[in-house]
Amino acid sequence: MKDSVLVTSAGRRASLLNAFIQAAAHRDWQVFAGDHDALAPTLYLAHRGIRLPAIQSSGYIEYLLRIVEDEAVRLIVPTIDTELLPLAQNAARFKQGRCTALISSPEFITIAADKWLTVQFFAAKGIAVPASWLPGEFVESDLPGDLFLKPRNGSASKDAFAVNRDSLLRMLPCVPNAIIQERIAGDEITVDALLDLEGRPIHFVPRRRIRTLGGESIQGVTIDDSALRSWLLQILEAASQVGAIGPLTIQAFLTPEGPVLTEINPRFGGGFPLTRAAGGDYPAWILNAINGERLDACFGNFRRNLYMSRYYVEYFAESLLWEQ
Repeated sequence: MKDSVLVTSAGRRASLLNAFIQAAAHRDWQVFAGDHDALAPTLYLAHRGIRLPAIQSSGYIEYLLRIVEDEAVRLIVPTIDTELLPLAQNAARFKQGRCTALISSPEFITIAADKWLTVQFFAAKGIAVPASWLPGEFVESDLPGDLFLKPRNGSASKDAFAVNRDSLLRMLPCVPNAIIQERIAGDEITVDALLDLEGRPIHFVPRRRIRTLGGESIQGVTIDDSALRSWLLQILEAASQVGAIGPLTIQAFLTPEGPVLTEINPRFGGGFPLTRAAGGDYPAWILNAINGERLDACFGNFRRNLYMSRYYVEYFAESLLWEQ
């Protein structure tokens, strides 16, 4: 039986899936896409589509463990926030089955999943973050005029609002589990980064977000990292100290006073195809690491000023892999 890679909650992440298919081809591995939705397009683009139970179901991890055993899965690649902590808490069980879950430690995932914990953790490491407050723990007159209101555990820009001090109290009930932050002025950037399986920083590519849709970058351009390198290494070293491994997606603003970190996600970001096109072939490097090869750090090895514009591509099928 061939070894395989399983991309979970694969959804519409066709470019990421294809990157793993291309990397796996050199080893004669298979790449499976798993999802709960029978119309997830990646199911039809992978070597095989696998039906997964809902992440919230009590049997989710046991189901994955059976797939690992039955299909010789050597690597699980999670793609959405809600599956990160369950996988991290069971990483040792997957390792017993000769499978690596590409996942950071539960401690780091807990920090990254909570925007309040994120700013507290990185501020303590000397990294600039937005001034932040929790509901009921601020004096209104002390707040700046321009604010940003969002859920502590939110994603994809859902329930996130630019507000001012005068409208804050009226808008607070609209945002569950809210955090209040100063509104940062400057270019918004995303950094795709990779740490090896021991947590050593290997590579990163910063890109300016030109346009987003549903919180995902659909237009962007890679930018030079020379003024950002020491700052990024400081972030990655801090993350590594609490168990970060694999891909990280870092969000920040460039201000006249320097970059300001806003959040970090321990998974592949939606705009990763631009990083790969610029020279960061993380799927291939990850498979090398799974195969026992040591990854060498190669900071700065990427194409600057490479633009990305994304579009929809249709897939047609005469039958579903399973009934909805």
